[in-house]
Amino acid sequence: MSKTTAQGPATESIERLGMMQALADARLSVEARAMVAQGFYTGVVQEVSTVIPLKDGTDPNLGLLRQLVIAGWGEELGQYLEVLDVRGSSAAEALRKAQLAVRSGTALFAAGSLATGTGWHCLLSIHHGLADEHSLEVLARRLQAVQSADVGSALAHMRRGREGYDDYVQAQALHGHAEDGLRTVVAQPMTPVRLRQTGRLAFNAQGPRVSLQRSLDIATINVGKPPLATLLACLRRANVIAEGDTLCSSHDWRPAHQLDAIGMMTGLVPLSFAVPGEQLLPGQTSLEARARHCPAARQALACCRASELFINGAGRRGIPASQVMSATFPVGIEIRRIGASQLLLEIEGPFCDASAATHLLNELADVLMDRSEWND
Repeated sequence: MSKTTAQGPATESIERLGMMQALADARLSVEARAMVAQGFYTGVVQEVSTVIPLKDGTDPNLGLLRQLVIAGWGEELGQYLEVLDVRGSSAAEALRKAQLAVRSGTALFAAGSLATGTGWHCLLSIHHGLADEHSLEVLARRLQAVQSADVGSALAHMRRGREGYDDYVQAQALHGHAEDGLRTVVAQPMTPVRLRQTGRLAFNAQGPRVSLQRSLDIATINVGKPPLATLLACLRRANVIAEGDTLCSSHDWRPAHQLDAIGMMTGLVPLSFAVPGEQLLPGQTSLEARARHCPAARQALACCRASELFINGAGRRGIPASQVMSATFPVGIEIRRIGASQLLLEIEGPFCDASAATHLLNELADVLMDRSEWND
């Protein structure tokens, strides 16, 4: 599908119905179906987006991107790639056009190419039911490689990624039957975390999202004292939580032998504040998949979705917080190892007082680097 030519309302309506039918017929993971259903119900599609740097001085051939998308997602879905004319746009404007094309339901994939001061870039947005952040990374590597490498090899790689996803979807169905015993699991009391309206993480849902980051130099990362557990223990004592004992995190469920699988394979995970960092209701398959058979998993999933605080435990987002059009959770935190003795700590959200959030970030950083004890 291409919007480079004018189309009437009737044609666009037929294309949209065809696209919705293609999504409904697609063989998708449980996590993906949840994202698709949410878009159908709300009328607003969640997307994941990235900016892919390409070979300097070369106008990228987005026809190659189309081939990669079809190899990775199939002709039935890949035909709904919209190639945008973003000439004259800033990078932020071009990315927003791609995001809006997907969010509005006119495309499943949207992309444009733009020359910037650092070379050519591809701005790409994909329906979240078809891709997670890891999928974007896989596609980005293949698009970068195909600019100067064998196209056939890149397409074969994408097809293997698609096969890996198909295997994942099939395994979900098998695990679902194997885990019927989960129906007897007793649900633990869980209440979602709510943030204080006047605390240092207080947010205004209508305000702009900002990202606050610190790189932390740690001489040795103590395996017996996980940074996440330390972080959550500090947050619990920081007077930023109004109520609740369970917050939401995420997990990439790709098997180790299928790291290049392409599709939505990231699900939600409940974390405890009572025992900081403890994963509640652990298992070998996603919470979304287990929720089909297990009332306790359904309760945990509902609690996750209601949390106002999210800890990213999966792939890092490919765009800065300022370019995120909307987020499922008001406030997000990420703590990630970026070197042998380095961590990245990030807090993002539409904060009422960014300076207060920054102060909290610095206090957390000092505790994580053992420069100070937490002061209640």
